[in-house]
Amino acid sequence: MNSASYSLFRRFAGLVVILVQVSVGNAQSTSQFVNLTPEKVVADGSEVFALGFDKLSSFPYLLVDAGTGATPEQIAEHVKKDQVPPWIHVYDKQRVLLTGYMMPLQIENGRSKKFVMMRDVTTCCYGAVPNMNDYLVVTMKDKGIEVVQDVPVELLGTFRIEQKYEGGYVVSLFVMDGEKLLGVKK
Repeated sequence: MNSASYSLFRRFAGLVVILVQVSVGNAQSTSQFVNLTPEKVVADGSEVFALGFDKLSSFPYLLVDAGTGATPEQIAEHVKKDQVPPWIHVYDKQRVLLTGYMMPLQIENGRSKKFVMMRDVTTCCYGAVPNMNDYLVVTMKDKGIEVVQDVPVELLGTFRIEQKYEGGYVVSLFVMDGEKLLGVKK
């Protein structure tokens, strides 16, 4: 490929990325620009991917389960379709530094071993029902971590795409094996 063709290709590729980002933003009814390019950062002495709900929530997810009136056959057919875009698959089974809001599911002695990381504090308790890609379920190793609520936190762990159904209902799309709470996002 000569330099003129390469330059034209780069401009075209950049335009495609912008159009995808604008289209995704419109689908989510947000005017925010989302940089979908994977970014690595150093966290706790290791190079990991930086991941936030700006990326995880940046695509429309069509919920098809018993709650939407779908039949078992429709659910089985829907499960075969992968709605998760390639820019999210990059993070699957990778160590990430995730930023989000914590909502504990189990607390013992002031520590939580299982909790939900959410896009924002209105995702769960104070606002509309969240989309499946607006939160993920975290399971921590060992005795869990100190509960920190109502402020964004940074968590180190392994991210996984795991669409799971129980009793005909979608119960998860993303999960994380938590390693360490790095603290409040500054």
